[in-house]
Amino acid sequence: MLQTPIDYLKGVGPNRADLLRKELGIHTYQDLLNLFPNRYLDRTAYFKINQLQPNNTDVQIIGSLVKFEEVAQKRGKRLVGTFKDDTGTMELVWFRGHKWIRSNLKLHTSYVIFGKTNFYGGKFSMPHPEMELLSEHEASLRSAMQPIYPSTEKLQNKGISNRVLSNIMQQLFMETKSRFTETLSPQLLESQQLISKTDALFNIHFPKNQALLAKAQYRLKFEELFYIQLQLILKNLIHKSKIKGLPFHTVGTYFNTFYQQYLPFQLTNAQKRVLKEIRQDLGSKAQMNRLLQGDVGSGKTIVGFMTMLMALDNQYQACLMAPTEILATQHYQGLLAWCKQLNISIKLLTGSTKKAERKEIHAGLVSGQLQMLVGTHALLEDSVIFKNLGLAIIDEQHRFGVAQRSKLWHKGPKKQASKTELQSKLKALVNQYSKSHPDSMQLLKTPGLQATERHKQATDVLAKYLAGKAGNNLFIRHYALDLFVVDFYCEEKKLIIQITKEAFANNTEKEAYALQTHVLKSVGFQVIEIPDTAIFNNSASSFSQLENVLTKVATKTPDTAIIPPHILVMTATPIPRTLAMSVYGDLDVSVIDELPPGRQAIKTVHRYDKNRLDVFRFIRDEIALGRQVYIVYPLIQESEKMDYKDLMDGYESIARDFPPPNYQISIVHGQMKPADKDYEMQRFVKGETQIMVATTVIEVGVNVPNASVMIIESAERFGLSQLHQLRGRVGRGAEQSYCILMTSHKLSADSKTRLETMTRTNDGFDIAEVDLKLRGPGDIMGTQQSGVLNLRIADIVKDGAILKTARFMAKQILKEDPTLSKPHNQAILNTYRQMSKYRNIWNYIS
Repeated sequence: MLQTPIDYLKGVGPNRADLLRKELGIHTYQDLLNLFPNRYLDRTAYFKINQLQPNNTDVQIIGSLVKFEEVAQKRGKRLVGTFKDDTGTMELVWFRGHKWIRSNLKLHTSYVIFGKTNFYGGKFSMPHPEMELLSEHEASLRSAMQPIYPSTEKLQNKGISNRVLSNIMQQLFMETKSRFTETLSPQLLESQQLISKTDALFNIHFPKNQALLAKAQYRLKFEELFYIQLQLILKNLIHKSKIKGLPFHTVGTYFNTFYQQYLPFQLTNAQKRVLKEIRQDLGSKAQMNRLLQGDVGSGKTIVGFMTMLMALDNQYQACLMAPTEILATQHYQGLLAWCKQLNISIKLLTGSTKKAERKEIHAGLVSGQLQMLVGTHALLEDSVIFKNLGLAIIDEQHRFGVAQRSKLWHKGPKKQASKTELQSKLKALVNQYSKSHPDSMQLLKTPGLQATERHKQATDVLAKYLAGKAGNNLFIRHYALDLFVVDFYCEEKKLIIQITKEAFANNTEKEAYALQTHVLKSVGFQVIEIPDTAIFNNSASSFSQLENVLTKVATKTPDTAIIPPHILVMTATPIPRTLAMSVYGDLDVSVIDELPPGRQAIKTVHRYDKNRLDVFRFIRDEIALGRQVYIVYPLIQESEKMDYKDLMDGYESIARDFPPPNYQISIVHGQMKPADKDYEMQRFVKGETQIMVATTVIEVGVNVPNASVMIIESAERFGLSQLHQLRGRVGRGAEQSYCILMTSHKLSADSKTRLETMTRTNDGFDIAEVDLKLRGPGDIMGTQQSGVLNLRIADIVKDGAILKTARFMAKQILKEDPTLSKPHNQAILNTYRQMSKYRNIWNYIS
């Protein structure tokens, strides 16, 4: 019943239904049921007209209309009704819909009116009030706490007000008799002290009091988050059981030589823990699908490289894909030194790689001589073909789309099903169909089923025809595959040619032939069927047609299965724990939560523009010690709309305070030509310049251990994530590093929170949690991931505790009952089975 189109609900009709579909996405009774209120108004209080105060608040009054009059105004007329109770009068005002109001509202009849009041010229008025007959108001399901539903301007203009939506919702509950299928197990309801589904839905729409509303909200939030987590965890479990991985049995020469002889520093305990988790994944029979989170400078790259060495030790290739050319080049240069020590072939492939070098890379990948490839989206091109890609590392993967990641997945090695595997599958299917189709399968066992004179003649004709064909010796005549005897079989191509009959003796025989073909195709054989009438027709056209079919199938590459490479996703952008549980809940997650030894925490301070001379004095002191300095601006050119320091102005100011020849300054921004930008960056990297003036183009991809000071101008202009990434450009050496946040005195509340957070902590995960609260999940994850976070009632920021409980319970239930086959989990299983039918989670959890 809940899948009934909304058009059929009493009080809706085709016009309103069309509007509800377009404006609110309500197609069925189910969709309407899950249109949850945004907020609630207290409708327990009734005011008298003489109690009204001039404060523009929502009030509810009982009284009656005593007259109407139209009043002229600059554009058109307004309709004014005089409304009276036993203490006085006020005006009700309508600017549209006059005809309908006059014909439908009755004078001298008791009404309950509701809306905001205005006070002007010593008189109270209420524009476009909600009006309901007192008799209907007292008889309705309407609760003391009036729900306010989501709406749009178009719905309001077309007369679908909040009261109309409330009436439609009441009608839905009356038609369904308030009976809804329970979607959670009795044990889950009891352990979490949740109210029933029916009670929750009733009290979310018609709460009698605040306590019942709270219980309804908790139950529905828990349910929404529980089923999201159940999907994600099951997806992970299914992935591990269904998606077979390449076996990495060996930790060999490459890995051990690097670890024992060339490791540049001792690994942290966190890095060792993560490597152990990765080795367990690679040693299992399933494909690794792991997310590696690590703060700026935590040492993710070396963990990724050591994972690549494991791939090489098992005779597989490895690749690393980064979102930008700068970052890809940085990775390549970092890995190149280590690869030279280990005599490993490695190349860089980006959009600007020259044609001749591309050809060399492509040839090296196909032959297997090129062992490692680092690059950008260029890795995804169809021309990039690996001989045996075993590991793909994706850096900052949230910048890549699903289709792009899928392309990388499909670059894994291909595996042809072996003869033993085909025979094993065939035997299993024969046993299965012998039970489900006993008569047909018994007929296939009958000797001489195909040995009719007509069939024998057709086989002879086809054999003679094939005799003149190149490669005819590949076909074996009358070949036995389990209980099936096929007319012609090619072992190399797993190709079967069957001659079909023009007429069957009965339906059982017809089904037997069809079943034989179905089983053979299901197992993985290529089956081509030739009607015997085509064989006996010796016309050139018939054999030409037959030859075309045979040529296509005979030259077809045997069916192969792609074995996906192991996937390691890395991100230096800390993901809040609640988001990680939602967006990446189907991945295994590793976290590097320690900095390498010798690294000192960056000291972060907030300074105002008036402190600039002190800041410049500090810069001179650091440069005198041999250090280098970044100064970052949010804008390239001056903006009239925003009062922020711009890059060019800042550069001129700094050049005056730090003149040559004592000081050299680099300048880098996004509008420079790549060659010019690279030249300036290299000057800074080599230490030829002491100060780099830049925009956020240096947020990623610059690694200068000697740089010890990061100054961020107009820091209030940046988001927390950007501030944290920029701060991560310093603190890469053994010396103490500093981050100075420069601002004006005019700061918003959010800006103050961001600056306080940056000066309080260096922990990227703490910062990410604050950022999530300030910006919300949609802004942080971007549109690509928005589907998972498009929640109806839960809020992963405010409801983080419920999310953790829901995930824990989903894990517990699947640990005890992985297939959800136990009787008490029947409701959960039934609900989960409906998931594939609908996109919207609330379409299957109601």
